[in-house]
Amino acid sequence: MASTVVELLFDPIFRSVSRVYNYSRNVKSLETHMEELSDIKTRVLHSVEEATNNTEVIHDDVEKWFASVDGITEEADRVLKDEDKAENRCFMGLFPNLMTRYRVSTEIESIDEEAVKISLRGKFDRVSYLPARRGIGDRSVKDYEAFESRRQVLDEILEALKDNDVNLVGVYGMPGVGKTTIVKKVAAQVKANRIFDVVVLAVVSKTPDLRKIQGEIADGLGFELKAETISGRAQRLHERLKSETKVLERETTKVLERETKVLVILDDIWERLELDDVGIPSGSDNRGCKILMTSRDRNTLYRGMDTQKLFHLKVLLENEAWNLFENKAGDAIKNLFKNMAGDDIKNLFENKAGDDIENPDLQRVAVEVAKRCAGLPILLVTVASALKKGDLSEWKDALKRLERFDKDEIDSRVYSALELSYTALKGEEIKSVFLLCGQLPPQEISILDLLKFTVGLGFFKRISTLEEARHRLNKLVNDLIASCLLEGGPDGIVKMHDVLHGFAVSVASRDHCLFAPSSGTVLREWPAKDMLEQCSAISLLGCKISGLPEVLNCPKMESFILLNEDPSLKIPDCLFKGTKTLQLMDMTDVQLPTLPSSLQFLEKLQTLCLDYCGLGDIALIGELKMLKVLSLIGSNIVRLPREIGQLTRLQLLDLTDNPTLEIIPPNVLSCLTQLEDLYMENSFLQWGVEGLDDRRNNASLAELKDLPYLSTLYLHITDPMILPKDFFSKKLERFNILIGEGWEWSSKRETSTIMKLKISASIQSEEGIQLLLKRTEDLHLDGLEGVKSVSYELDGQGFPSLKHLHIQNSLEIRYIVDSTMLSPIVAFPFLVSLSLDNLNKLEKICNGQPVAESFSKLRILKVKSCPMLKNLFSLHMERGLLQLEEMTIIDCEIMEVIVAEESGGEADEDEAIKLTQLRTLTLEYLPQFTSVSSNAASISQTRPEPLITDVRSNEIASNTGLRTPMTLFNKKIEFPNLEDLKLSSIKVEKIWQDQPIELSYWFVRLTSLIVEGCRNLKYLFTTSMVESLAQLKRLELCDCEHMEEIIIKKGLGEEENVRGMMLPKLEFLKLKGLPNLTRFCTGHLIQCCFLQQLWIEDCPALKTFISNSLSTDAVANNQFGETNSTLFDEKVAFSNIEELHILGMDNLNMIWHTEFHSDSFCKLKNLWVEKGNKLLNIFPPNMLRRFQNLEHLVVNYCASLEEVFDLRSLMSEKESHAVTASKLKNIYIWNLPKLKKVWNTNPHGILSFQNLHLVSAQNCPSLKSLFPPSVAIGLPQLQELKLYRCGVEEIVAEEEQLGEAPKFVFPKTSSFILWELPKLKSFYPGRHTSEWPVLKKIDVFLCDEVPVFDLEQDQLGIQVQQPLFSIEKDNAMPLPLYHVTPVYLRYHGNPIKLNQFPTTVIPNLEELSLDVKDAVKVCQGQFSADLFHKVRVLGLRCFDDASDEFPFGILHRFQNMEKLVVSNGYLKELFPCQLVDEEEHTFARIRWLELGYLPDLEKIWNQDLRVDQLLQNLETLEVGFCGSLINLGPSASSFGNLTALYVWDCKALKYLVTSSTARSLVQLSVMSVKDCKMVTEIVASNGDEAGNEIIFRKLESLKLDCLASLTSFCSVNFTFRFPCLTEVIVTNCPKMKIFSLGILSTPRLQKVWLSEEKDKGQWKRDLNITIQQLHI
Repeated sequence: MASTVVELLFDPIFRSVSRVYNYSRNVKSLETHMEELSDIKTRVLHSVEEATNNTEVIHDDVEKWFASVDGITEEADRVLKDEDKAENRCFMGLFPNLMTRYRVSTEIESIDEEAVKISLRGKFDRVSYLPARRGIGDRSVKDYEAFESRRQVLDEILEALKDNDVNLVGVYGMPGVGKTTIVKKVAAQVKANRIFDVVVLAVVSKTPDLRKIQGEIADGLGFELKAETISGRAQRLHERLKSETKVLERETTKVLERETKVLVILDDIWERLELDDVGIPSGSDNRGCKILMTSRDRNTLYRGMDTQKLFHLKVLLENEAWNLFENKAGDAIKNLFKNMAGDDIKNLFENKAGDDIENPDLQRVAVEVAKRCAGLPILLVTVASALKKGDLSEWKDALKRLERFDKDEIDSRVYSALELSYTALKGEEIKSVFLLCGQLPPQEISILDLLKFTVGLGFFKRISTLEEARHRLNKLVNDLIASCLLEGGPDGIVKMHDVLHGFAVSVASRDHCLFAPSSGTVLREWPAKDMLEQCSAISLLGCKISGLPEVLNCPKMESFILLNEDPSLKIPDCLFKGTKTLQLMDMTDVQLPTLPSSLQFLEKLQTLCLDYCGLGDIALIGELKMLKVLSLIGSNIVRLPREIGQLTRLQLLDLTDNPTLEIIPPNVLSCLTQLEDLYMENSFLQWGVEGLDDRRNNASLAELKDLPYLSTLYLHITDPMILPKDFFSKKLERFNILIGEGWEWSSKRETSTIMKLKISASIQSEEGIQLLLKRTEDLHLDGLEGVKSVSYELDGQGFPSLKHLHIQNSLEIRYIVDSTMLSPIVAFPFLVSLSLDNLNKLEKICNGQPVAESFSKLRILKVKSCPMLKNLFSLHMERGLLQLEEMTIIDCEIMEVIVAEESGGEADEDEAIKLTQLRTLTLEYLPQFTSVSSNAASISQTRPEPLITDVRSNEIASNTGLRTPMTLFNKKIEFPNLEDLKLSSIKVEKIWQDQPIELSYWFVRLTSLIVEGCRNLKYLFTTSMVESLAQLKRLELCDCEHMEEIIIKKGLGEEENVRGMMLPKLEFLKLKGLPNLTRFCTGHLIQCCFLQQLWIEDCPALKTFISNSLSTDAVANNQFGETNSTLFDEKVAFSNIEELHILGMDNLNMIWHTEFHSDSFCKLKNLWVEKGNKLLNIFPPNMLRRFQNLEHLVVNYCASLEEVFDLRSLMSEKESHAVTASKLKNIYIWNLPKLKKVWNTNPHGILSFQNLHLVSAQNCPSLKSLFPPSVAIGLPQLQELKLYRCGVEEIVAEEEQLGEAPKFVFPKTSSFILWELPKLKSFYPGRHTSEWPVLKKIDVFLCDEVPVFDLEQDQLGIQVQQPLFSIEKDNAMPLPLYHVTPVYLRYHGNPIKLNQFPTTVIPNLEELSLDVKDAVKVCQGQFSADLFHKVRVLGLRCFDDASDEFPFGILHRFQNMEKLVVSNGYLKELFPCQLVDEEEHTFARIRWLELGYLPDLEKIWNQDLRVDQLLQNLETLEVGFCGSLINLGPSASSFGNLTALYVWDCKALKYLVTSSTARSLVQLSVMSVKDCKMVTEIVASNGDEAGNEIIFRKLESLKLDCLASLTSFCSVNFTFRFPCLTEVIVTNCPKMKIFSLGILSTPRLQKVWLSEEKDKGQWKRDLNITIQQLHI
């Protein structure tokens, strides 16, 4: 016990004393151990450096050890520095400081012990390890651009990889499109998002090396494959991949198994790759391992690799391609385009660029180069990078090389990639088809054309029939599409990418001696003789050819293709003498009144296409005995010659679009015994009737029965009665047959068997018709007679092949399917679309319960004007609804519901119908419609919580105890994927339930909602409902007169106000015709970040868009003063809005509050403000800078508005802000009676309007001036200035502070129009100069206080009245300026005196309109003729004195005039006197004559004055508001070149032209007669005998409107022929009972329209009968 006490007492003392005593030894020990630690650290550091050089990863404990070493070293250094302090002594230096020594020694001992421990831990066996499972996803993706088109594909790939049921995903696309780049981006994305733990990539290539593929995967997994054999390596890799997917994790005492996900990317697969041979787990063996593949061939992935999800990567969109190109081309190109808007660049791409661009040559060439790259990323990048910092010559050279696309001139990577794809095609046939596509226009390659050409060139060996050739061609085209060498398209059209097209031409030129200059090339001379002798094909697509050689000496040529764009091109008669081996000839759009005689030498020609050629005599074709294909599409032939019957080998005859074809001699078609395809779409209709007339001039339908191989027939038979018995047979494989009148041909070719029938009951039961009905895929039925149930009465088998059915205009049909009949069968099992229109007695689509699988494929249903239809389906037809994607119901008077529960039904009332595929639902004009489903029993009748909106809305809550309004949507039918919903004129009170707990998720995909004319709706959404509409992009509410609020609170428990994001993807919002709407919703801050367009119209009670919690009654009654009449305030956040319409808001005081959300409306580009009669301003005075992106401004009918731009509050900012450049381009200020100024002060130093293009002011009587001086001085972009009916006294207001005379320069103004400005006295009242170098149009009318032209001042410089254009007296030259005392002017920047001014001072004036007082000055000869030498259009007005004569003397001063406009005066005759020679020459140049507002004009010219002979070049004649005019010309007048004739409001006119004049109108294409109440006929006889023929050869459009006395087109029995007439509009002609009395031919006319809008038309057999029917 005592010893223990001693130990406890003395041990601490001993340790303390020893630390003081051993201080020096402790220091030495620490220094020694720190040196040892330093040596160990150096050795470890060497090991780390070696490992790093070997790309190995350093172990974490090594990194931590280094940190420990650094830390202890720092501590040792610090304590050793304290050693000096420990040496300090006390008691005058006699004794050491024991306390300091003790403290330091203790610390040293502690550090020393730690140093020893760290040294021991530094003995590492290994400091690093090889990186395992690095994978591609850990590296960044170089050159990836996040374009929208790529983002969409990327997102879809990611979704597929997340799908647990999908293991194999493929991406395919043409070479160079970016497949590798996008899968690398996928790799990075899935690693970043932790979708996969490991991502590895291997390149497969055209010749797969399995060892290399295995090695790349193993490297990605971070292990070494040591096996030698491929199978051994595969086994090892397989084991490793499987082991990667199972990782054990230990957590305390538990062992957890977690699946590690691996993504293997196989890039560039060319053919099937056996995954097992590589060692990649597949099938059920690949849990946790997914495979992403890329290929150029869709079939390789889909068929070869059994890919479950496929994604097509296409070329970049136009704007994306340009952005990529611009980025890679460097700063020079970026700077060139930096000031151009997106629309301007787009115009460059579309060749619409104006003259206002900098360095236009380089800009246009750069755009052309980018276009030639055609969106292909690899080409865009390589070309742009190569041209970086290149000059114009380099760019032009690159463009030419791209056009040629030669192997040696295109980037090798691009060319070799395309060459690989081409050589990989298997077989010469598919390669030949690919190269043939290169000889055709790339954007529209018709498969039918390919068939014509391949047959002619004999591509398919051992195939003799057209049917076999078609099947082979379709297979090859599909393979090319799958290989991404062609692009599929609708209606039998495919496309070829421009780069591939260039490559195909290059290969064909290299390997097959093709001569094919690129489209648009100017072909000045033909290739050398030796090249032509070797040439096998010539393809001229849109080339500009100076002329064809007299003889083409091409003895080896097999193909000649000419797509002409020059109407003057002539085909030499001997052109084809040297091309005797020719097999294919295609000449398109060439005028061939006679065929070249050298055609007879083409003994091997098998395909001849003369499409859209003006053909005359084509009898020579009969000599081409080897011909298999003859195509005469759109060539306006009138007669098919008998010689065509000699073509006994002909397999295809195409006569499409030949409505002028009236004669096919008998027994010609029947001689074509090998014919398989006959196309007569929009062509011959005059079929003869066999046996009825032995002397008939035309072929009969019976001749077609004698063609044993006919399998394709396109035909229109207008008269069903001429159908021969058993006309249709089983041989027809493809047909498009129209029977009856009124049908129109459709360009869509979704199916190969189409029938449109308008026939009687007896004919529809004919065996041949029944035979085709069973095989028809697209069927149209019009005016069906004797049928009550379509399915069983027309086809007892239920139309097993039908895909599209359209039924219209039937008075007897009651059911489409009647399942109550005996032995019901499956009806319409493959029907995709059903359209029912104007079926007056239709009661049900399906009567009774249909057989299962009926309508099971129905995707589109359209029902219109079926007044007896109460519902579409019963619950029994649930299966027929499940595939519906689009449903439209319009104008069904008693329609109540879509799905009805019939009595006695056994359907489960609680089970909802889920229309999972429905995307579009349209309900319009359904006055009795109540709900989508009538089974309301299943709907909860629990009274909803009261809707708390405002005082008035409490009425709704109080009434709920009496009645719960039925909602449009209920729980019986679900629409989980509905995207587009349109409701119009439906008396529904609620669209959805107020508490849509279940309903809300049914509309989560809704993107467009349009509600119109629903008068009973008081609100649209509750807040809980709107929360589910996160995808809504478009919202329109129109003409809902009881609508009070769009979004209301759902009940008492909700927050007081809405705040935050609402409708987060809304882009378009329209509120129109809502007279009781007081607000959009209640809230504190509503954000619609994607809203781009907002339209508010005729909502008079709407004074604030978002209100607070105050009652709507208070707001409506304006109890809170004017502050509550501001539409937008701080509660609205529209950060991306670009377009705003505020129309018909007469009670609105302000659009914007003086303060609103910081980023709202900053992007506004277009603003329309109309009918705001209480608006005092447009923009808040202190917010003008906010709207600097505004480009288009319209202000119209704002009765109280005095100023547009209020700049006064900005004056204080003048010193602290730089000048803000507004982007405003167009200003329209119309009908503003109180407007005094557009700008209320001079904005100099505040705002610049330098981007203005157009300024238009109209009906502003209080406006005294248009521009402040600083605005007028800075308008370099102004193009048009228009002033109509304003009180303007000067266009630019005077400002004394300007000092010296201002100079107004308008370098781009081309149009200057001043109308009815009675107070205008000057352009600018002070001294000034101005320049208008590109002015093209001057139009001044009724500006009596200022002359347009005048001479200069007298010598004293005094001029009483300023002219708009002052003319120097000595030389009579015009000056482009407005001035008072113009001593000096500037022309092109150089000061000159008046008498030195050049002669062409208005060098570009093309259109001049003057009052007669100014015209007289010109007529008097006081002005030089050079002033007007470019004028094409001359307008003369204001002949106020009845004795005025037309000033003929002025005409000869306009040597190039083509259009003459005479208006506003009291002339009785336009040309009453004889003309002198010079005036006659002037008349001969007139192409357009317009006469208007000449109420006393009786004659245009005297009968003795043959003005019509002088007007032989007249192409357009317009006559209007000439109330005394008796005729357009004497009875014998002739107008051989007139193409357009417009006459309106000529009340004394009784007829338009005489019969002799009508015969001269051989070029007339448009005739319009309107508001001529005395006209009784259009063509009147001038003594011709009845029966004579009048042909309007080119008349296409005839419009007759408001002709109260018109009885007919002609009252004499003439024969009228209109071979090209396609449009007849007859409106308000009550006495017109017949068109004409004689023979009438209108082969192309298929409808008479009853309105200008063409929304209503009629057709009954022919034009005469149709006109008769109009008044029945």
